Amino acid sequence: MAGPGEPAVHDRERPIAGAALVLGAASLWATFGIFAKYLYEAGYQPLELASVRALVGFAGAALVALPRMMRGVRVPRRSLPFLAAYGIIGFALFSLLFLGALERTTVSISVALLYTAPVFVALISAVLWHERFGRTRALSLALALTGVMLVTGAARGVALGTATVPVNALLFGLGSGLGYALYTVFSKVATERHGPLASLFWSFGFAAIALGALASPIAPLARASGTALLLLLGLGIVPTLIPYALYLAGLRHLRASTAAMLACIEPAIAAAYAALLLGERMDALQVAGMLLVVAAAVLLARATRPALTAETL
Repeated sequence: MAGPGEPAVHDRERPIAGAALVLGAASLWATFGIFAKYLYEAGYQPLELASVRALVGFAGAALVALPRMMRGVRVPRRSLPFLAAYGIIGFALFSLLFLGALERTTVSISVALLYTAPVFVALISAVLWHERFGRTRALSLALALTGVMLVTGAARGVALGTATVPVNALLFGLGSGLGYALYTVFSKVATERHGPLASLFWSFGFAAIALGALASPIAPLARASGTALLLLLGLGIVPTLIPYALYLAGLRHLRASTAAMLACIEPAIAAAYAALLLGERMDALQVAGMLLVVAAAVLLARATRPALTAETL
């Protein structure tokens, strides 16, 4: 039987569609580095970008929701504290923790620590929904985490002794992984209670308020023009609004832990984007890591179909 926040029977009938939605989200999340690279070069700061990202994402969600405002995103007042926690802890705090890790160590180590999220999701799901963690899921998780370490270069840095991870960077990195896990769990509950559109609208809204209090998104948007303005708007749409909408829709058909593991393909796709668009070369270990992550995603997606008749997906 499904636990609290798990999908109803009719939402468990399309696991392949759910996997496709999550993989689509991961492929768009992976463009964040491309947008960020150009915007950093234009003089924008990480906190500014986080604030702009949340505001533009919220504005986009509001435009989508506006035609159906009365029935699409209205929620009971008693749900607002949960949705506030969802947006502030699950999105805003997660973003700040990841930025904190980036300030204290390399991008590769930060991303590797971020993708400890599936471990946290699996543990949380086992407690909340009593999910069984079989051999296939354990193997998929091991393959995905190993692949992430190889793709990001974290494994090489540790092996060669060139990676130094201060305690505070380690805490921020693991905190971002936990934050990403909490976002997934919050999203799972929110989409089942209120649907993807309301979840997107309210989480982005509360996140925009929280991040806007730390750094105004209006100032960077006001001083931008031409390409910079397009990049800022694109940052809130391509690696933010669209993939989060896809991810929330996918969560209606998948376990939270399954979705988190499938999303581990993001670093592999990001590495491919960097090689294609930025001329960053991938070595043999990174290619091997990409193949491991892809193998984990395929294995996990294939394993979802027979599980439908026996357990909650």
